[in-house]
Amino acid sequence: MGFALFSSAHHAIAAKAALQDLVFDAETKTALHTEMAKKNLFVKRGVGNDANAMDQSKRLRTGGDYTHSPYAAPPYHPPPPAVSMWGTPGYIAAPPPYNHYAAYSVPPVAMTSPSPVPGPTAYAPVQNTKDNPPCNTLFIGNLGETVIEEELRSLFSVQPGYKQMKVLRQDRNTVCFIEFEDVNAASAVHHNLQGAVIPSSGRGGMRIQYPLFAQ
Repeated sequence: MGFALFSSAHHAIAAKAALQDLVFDAETKTALHTEMAKKNLFVKRGVGNDANAMDQSKRLRTGGDYTHSPYAAPPYHPPPPAVSMWGTPGYIAAPPPYNHYAAYSVPPVAMTSPSPVPGPTAYAPVQNTKDNPPCNTLFIGNLGETVIEEELRSLFSVQPGYKQMKVLRQDRNTVCFIEFEDVNAASAVHHNLQGAVIPSSGRGGMRIQYPLFAQ
């Protein structure tokens, strides 16, 4: 909170009406709340160089009620309207939004758009009737022995949540295990890439399942 001392009660009342509910923080949309103080602000003599401030150091024992104050002031005449930032007349121009970082020197950072996630060139129907409960690891089957590991990695490594991949080559078959950060990431790939065709595999669409041993 803060206190402001005006030269007269009429000026204080006019300022209160003009500033009531004024939004001074654009980010949090915080509005200013003003009210009359119970008594005048007390300024110690000798503090500051403003003679008017020292003249106001005497407290007015009005209890906050300025309507019956013995210190009568001349009739209040509002100042001529000022032009606000929107070009419309008003007593007080709206202040610009407060910038919390204006005092800090921050070099501009170039923002680049993320590259699109590459997808498979084709899909083929696969039989996947017997699957295990969802987990964060996927089993990739129906891969030919000629499949290129880098081709698999380029497809799965760009998927959200990817952690690591392991390819196991057998005599007539090749399988792959892929670990993700969580079950949601693995489930998304399980759904989106089911039946995707790897050109170097030569066996049509790959079969994606949840392995039995994964926790």
